[in-house]
Amino acid sequence: MLYQRYIEIGRVCYIRLGEHAGKTCVVVDMVDQKHLLVDGPMSGVPRSTIRLNQVAITDLKIAIPRGCKTNKVRVELTKADISTKFAKTSLSKKAEAKKDKAGLGDFERFKLRVAKTT
Repeated sequence: MLYQRYIEIGRVCYIRLGEHAGKTCVVVDMVDQKHLLVDGPMSGVPRSTIRLNQVAITDLKIAIPRGCKTNKVRVELTKADISTKFAKTSLSKKAEAKKDKAGLGDFERFKLRVAKTT
């Protein structure tokens, strides 16, 4: 198969760019071919429209109807225990490593570079 992950209602996404970068959200509705209506009640993302190129699609999915309310999304996220499942994904681990690397100081970056070359 060419594609493994499809944009569908209930698909859990990771926001890569924009105001809420680094948070997870759930697709509630598709506005058009390039925009999604997302909601992330557990991670602090308000219900809003976001461009498709700003999100990374995960393998995780919850069963919600199209255009459902925020409370229903919250209940389904807690029932499926999505936060711990997402923490185990490689996307989450890469984002955490990137955040840790960005927090390094000058000397720590130097030590890391020296350790890689030797």
